[in-house]
Amino acid sequence: MNRSAFIAFIFDAGLPFPEGLTGARHALRRQHGLDDLLNTPGLLVLGDRGASQTRFADGRGMVWGHLFERASGNRTTELDPTTSGSAPDAMTSRYWGGYVLLRRRADAVEVMRDPSGMMACYHAAIDSAHILTSRPDLLIQLGLVRPSIDWTIVAQGLVYRDIRPVRTALHGISEVPPGCLLKIGAGSIDLCCIWSPWTFATQAEDNRDFDRAAASLGTVATQTLRAWGSAFQRPLIEISGGLDSAIVAAGLAGDKTEGRCLTFGPVPGDPDERPWARAIATHLGYDLAELELDTGVVDLTRSDAADLPRPCARLFSQALDRPIRVLAEETGADGFIGGAGGDSVFCLLQSALPLIDRAQIEGIGPGVLRTAIDVAQISQSNAWRVLAAALRCRLRPVGSFPRPMTNCFISSEARQNLPWPQGNPWLEAASDAPPGSRRHVWSIIGILNHLEGYGRETKAPHISPLMSQPILEACLSVPSWLWCTGGRNRAVAREAFRDRLPAIVVDRRTKGAFNGLVTRLIDQHRALVREMLLGGTLARHSLLNKDAIAAALAGPLPTRDALSQLMALVDFEAWASGWSSR
Repeated sequence: MNRSAFIAFIFDAGLPFPEGLTGARHALRRQHGLDDLLNTPGLLVLGDRGASQTRFADGRGMVWGHLFERASGNRTTELDPTTSGSAPDAMTSRYWGGYVLLRRRADAVEVMRDPSGMMACYHAAIDSAHILTSRPDLLIQLGLVRPSIDWTIVAQGLVYRDIRPVRTALHGISEVPPGCLLKIGAGSIDLCCIWSPWTFATQAEDNRDFDRAAASLGTVATQTLRAWGSAFQRPLIEISGGLDSAIVAAGLAGDKTEGRCLTFGPVPGDPDERPWARAIATHLGYDLAELELDTGVVDLTRSDAADLPRPCARLFSQALDRPIRVLAEETGADGFIGGAGGDSVFCLLQSALPLIDRAQIEGIGPGVLRTAIDVAQISQSNAWRVLAAALRCRLRPVGSFPRPMTNCFISSEARQNLPWPQGNPWLEAASDAPPGSRRHVWSIIGILNHLEGYGRETKAPHISPLMSQPILEACLSVPSWLWCTGGRNRAVAREAFRDRLPAIVVDRRTKGAFNGLVTRLIDQHRALVREMLLGGTLARHSLLNKDAIAAALAGPLPTRDALSQLMALVDFEAWASGWSSR
């Protein structure tokens, strides 16, 4: 979400603050300007006093980040004592936001990360203490962790794309997954899931009315987005011209903020999104800043995730980040809000899975044929081919875990005997979840790897409000086939905001992309990319298929999936070489 820092020290409640960590505590105050925010037996929290935070009335805990009441959508500034001592799931039933909860409860300290994943929470065990922080780079700057790359996790990141294990790619640093509670007691530590997407995905069959689902989503999304709008005075709202960011802009419209929209002109080869962005801004009454992508500032050797323990940044985003930061300085922006994750949250599936779900729940009937026609329209196929594809899918065993995305440039050595990423309790599907709902959940999980690592975060928080808990719950509770009603992807979301957006946006069927930008970057720096991938750290650890990479760089660049796979290797190499050189 942002670079504002909290760091929590958890230690034996019967002992004073560990002497070996006293130097780090003083450095956090003197060099980083952090203050003691909470000091209770066994738990000391330091942080930026001006950052968003909420205290427990009894002084035994706090919430770091933005917290809203579920019933009203109002921001919460103080938690009453009953909440302080209540079970962890009481937080997710009464509140939502982008936060980490830290409190002493009974004889243990509890650290809970909300389901959105928008607030980072990393963990390191140092001697007899545990440290939790939103800024893992502080652990290294303070000398508490000596950075060393975990090449197994790097290989998993390449092979299993966007599936984050609890361990990070730096030894000694792990992560509290979203929706999970880390409980630290005397000589014990336990991680458990207190909010699961499968709770809602398995209820989808009870919500089969399209109009009711759209109305419910519209109400929930509007309240959620307006709540986020109330947290900022001068946000910059990034609109691409597509549906997802348009919904975010519509939900924020009318709030008492000085928000303005921004969009980008294209590089040659990419579609021009500005006509749709202009229509959105005009319809909603926003000022619109039209920026130009600055490819000249992109440094392929430096990752914006250089201080993070995972290679989660995309290098091409530097071309967007730098102009956005300039605009933020000119306007005094205090937040960046966008539609990231919308395709996943709004269940954009281009497969026959919704058809299988409907047949599984309703049985073979007219509804199944209607869904086959809907899917055929979305995939530009015909109903008979969709039915045949559904039959083939149905004959295959339904997996409990997602199938990894492929990358044709990864070596066979990297894949061999590589363990499955461990620790995320959301990955294993509920046994009664239908195949389309499984794909929906797994797609949302993939977004969690793209909520940090943006250069603009040095200026202000970056918010992805479509990942908010109420919106996730509303969308996961919708059957997969409703999302393709009428042959339109994300149909429920379109209908929910139809009366608040221009028709050319609601009914738009094309999507923007950055393939032209990526092609230009690789083509302009082809010699550098060749050197990075054929002679860099990933190659030295036998993770890459160098022959395939050399062939791809020798002639016309690959397109579509292979292009993004090649660029992903450059993203990883920039991150890995940065840490290897420290």
